[in-house]
Amino acid sequence: MEGSFFEGKDFAKGEFKALIPKYYPQKYKKYIQEETKFLRQKIRGQNRVLEAGVGIGRLIPVLAPLIKEFVGIDKAKLMVKKSKEVAKKYQNVRIVEGKLEKLNKIFSKDYFDFSLCVWNTLGNVQNEVGILKKISGVTKKSIFVTVYKKGTIKKRKEWYEKVGVSIRRIDTKKEIFYSKSGLKSKSYNLKDLRIIAKKSGLKIKQSKVLGGVILLVELIK
Repeated sequence: MEGSFFEGKDFAKGEFKALIPKYYPQKYKKYIQEETKFLRQKIRGQNRVLEAGVGIGRLIPVLAPLIKEFVGIDKAKLMVKKSKEVAKKYQNVRIVEGKLEKLNKIFSKDYFDFSLCVWNTLGNVQNEVGILKKISGVTKKSIFVTVYKKGTIKKRKEWYEKVGVSIRRIDTKKEIFYSKSGLKSKSYNLKDLRIIAKKSGLKIKQSKVLGGVILLVELIK
């Protein structure tokens, strides 16, 4: 059902505010700034980079000029449409409509130097381990993941309210938000991510907290 969210059900009358940082509370704006700076430093000069769950193409303008090829993939038609509009300005950007579960059918083994799975894309999928295995299969070096950090329910609630996402229910024990448009959005601590990484055949090389609300990990084989 999360498809209804990413097809814009909450934003039918205007901009997709949930993916546009200018509408975010300050801590989430800080997260975006810190993530962007970190990723620019890590991927500069690389050959190929994948963004798994490219969304509206927020990272294209800040990352594409630094590398040889930027590829974004998303299964939501609205996200593909919006990211393709951004990609038109860059000759080295390719947008693919497809499911992350099919990555190994679309790209060859270790096709990408690095892969990105950011802004809680991992927390929106049903099977984190399965998705990470697919991303790992097409990635030579590191996978950079950012997810909601456990212990930030109040800040998350404020964020959803500010950007206009209607919440149906909050599982306060597991810290999972359910939107009226069908989104199920999970959160994690470092222990959770270590377990998921191990099951995926990966390990955490480094981790850090961004903006006090988002957890970043670099995963390697």
